[in-house]
Amino acid sequence: MIKVLLVEDNDVDAELTKDLLSEWSMEEFQVTRARTLGEGFGFLGRERFDAVLLDLSLPDAFGLPTVRQFHAMSPTVPLVVLSGVSDQSLALQAVQQGAQDYLVKGQGHPELLARAIRYSIERKRAEEHLTYLAQYDQLTGLVNRSLFRDRLIQAMARSKRLHQPIALMLLDLDRFKTVNDTFGHDMGDELLKAVSERLKTCVRETDTVARMGGDEFTIILEGASSQQNILTVATRIAESIGTPFEIKGQQISVGISIGITIYPHDDHPIDELMKHADMAMYRAKQQGGNTFHLHEASETPSANLLP
Repeated sequence: MIKVLLVEDNDVDAELTKDLLSEWSMEEFQVTRARTLGEGFGFLGRERFDAVLLDLSLPDAFGLPTVRQFHAMSPTVPLVVLSGVSDQSLALQAVQQGAQDYLVKGQGHPELLARAIRYSIERKRAEEHLTYLAQYDQLTGLVNRSLFRDRLIQAMARSKRLHQPIALMLLDLDRFKTVNDTFGHDMGDELLKAVSERLKTCVRETDTVARMGGDEFTIILEGASSQQNILTVATRIAESIGTPFEIKGQQISVGISIGITIYPHDDHPIDELMKHADMAMYRAKQQGGNTFHLHEASETPSANLLP
């Protein structure tokens, strides 16, 4: 069963589309109709649809802006434009704006419409998979370096606009090389995955945990209410990672060194912020590891969590 949302204000065109899909015997389509773009958004907010068929001439939207509005509101839903205008330039622009296909009403037969819907679903899946590969670490599933940088830029902008500080943490595992040398790289990979899961449990879902490469991670904490709350999170992380891991029957112990800087108290561009967090992380390493260190440590001393 493929659930389709048909956004079409013309009763005759809507019935024709439903009839075409009902004639297709290879797959069954369940069609829900909306008469305006606003009504369509209402359905999308309440139900899950596999694809949307969208007319470009609606009471509350007209032309290519209709595609842009839809894509902005529902970027993950496959979209096929059904238009009364046979215009190759318009069709190309609709696809460039986010539609998966463009069909002219009344042209073709059931196979053409059904195939367009099915192909639009598969294209969207392929698009999402490529986006995932470009933005997420393949081993751990965490945000990768590229997406992390984008999120940090956005978080810095929100911080200035909302007058709420953010904490940038740079984290590096202690004794990870020993794990690789002793147990092998496969065990090291399993440890990195386990560390990633623990890191996620130490922060909120709205925070960002990223893997920068190797055994280096970063965290963005947004909307921190106080410096002490940030250091409490750092303490939680160090205690969690410092607890031995049970992996494939082996008990593995590592620590973690955490460098922290707080924006906009540390009011510098992104590369300088990263450098400050990196310097703080190496200060933590120099203190023996399993430690967090705050940039401008004269105001808030670092804390050793193990004797």
